[in-house]
Amino acid sequence: MTKPLEGVKVVEVAEQSFVPSAAAVLADWGADVVKVERPQGDPLRAVTASGLVAATEGFDYLTENANRNKRGLCLDLKNEDGRSVLDRLVAEADVFITNLLPDACEKLRIRPGDLQAVNPRLVYARGHGQGQLGPEAGAGGYDAVSFFSRGGIAHMMTSPEAGSLTSQRPAQGDVTSGMFLAGGVAAALFRRERTGRGCVVDCSLLGSAVWTLGPDLAAASVLGREPERIDPLDLPNPLIGVYRTADARWLMLTMLDIPQWWGPVCDATGLDDLAGMPTEEVAANAKKLRERLAEVFLTRDLPEWEERLDARRCIYARVSNPVDVLDDRQVNENGYLPRHPAHPDARLAASPLQFDGEQVSVTRPAPDRGAHTDEILGEAGFDSGEISRLRACGALE
Repeated sequence: MTKPLEGVKVVEVAEQSFVPSAAAVLADWGADVVKVERPQGDPLRAVTASGLVAATEGFDYLTENANRNKRGLCLDLKNEDGRSVLDRLVAEADVFITNLLPDACEKLRIRPGDLQAVNPRLVYARGHGQGQLGPEAGAGGYDAVSFFSRGGIAHMMTSPEAGSLTSQRPAQGDVTSGMFLAGGVAAALFRRERTGRGCVVDCSLLGSAVWTLGPDLAAASVLGREPERIDPLDLPNPLIGVYRTADARWLMLTMLDIPQWWGPVCDATGLDDLAGMPTEEVAANAKKLRERLAEVFLTRDLPEWEERLDARRCIYARVSNPVDVLDDRQVNENGYLPRHPAHPDARLAASPLQFDGEQVSVTRPAPDRGAHTDEILGEAGFDSGEISRLRACGALE
């Protein structure tokens, strides 16, 4: 199996979802990722049980999604002996990845200069809320704050007429930003192979939101105001937009080329009297034609419309719910939701890149706190006596 980062060693000192999800991507790509947790454990482990997200009968899906394919080590970095263990791990690592705030990194002596003094070839990757510069560089941030809200996404995803803000889904900004940070690490590793030098990679939740909302922000920069919301009902093309079906589901049509698609859609919907209408007339009468199509789509259930539209190779999709996505043949054929290696039903989203046509696999569940401590330290050259001494002095869980 193609694992482009096979042989790369990653040390992760990170919590919650953003930066751990970046390390999970690196693990998907073949890196050996060692997750270093404080003795109390990653606070993410408590979120699923807190009532903030949907409960799943004891399966901690947030922790699993961000930490699959890793090994785990429980280490007290405030303990001087524990801190010296980290240097031993970093000396043999290719990547160090963290989202601890600057003050914490200074106190623990895990700033870039601290660790690159131990290993000059080290790629040091860090995630932030608002970026590494500016007056708020040292402030914390969660994806709901720094990505979804401050980055403008919540505003642009919420209808101006809505009485409440559109809800963000769990870790939505974290996993997006984590993918970006993983790409940055891969680029830095390539640079190191060319130059022999490590470097520092920075990615923030706010910066990721700016990239995600880039077209709207570019338009606003030219207009000097928020770009107008385009109502699909006002478009001169009735083949763009959503239509309700008889079973209260939705179809999303997106066929930009009226001359190519008007005939097939009329055939699928039984509007044979409209099939020969010139493009100019379709555009000129878009509102009335949209109303006519809306009436027709309400006469059949979603699966019937899918069969008819598929037969004409129309460009559309059902507006899927999560169960639909789990059952989607394209999702399953391409391995986008591989099965969890320990839970009989659980599936986790694969990082969306594939190499040589091979699918991502989840071979390890997220590690329990300190699950691989002895194994990892043994590989780093610690003998059983040293490991026992480290436990006795409180450096190890």
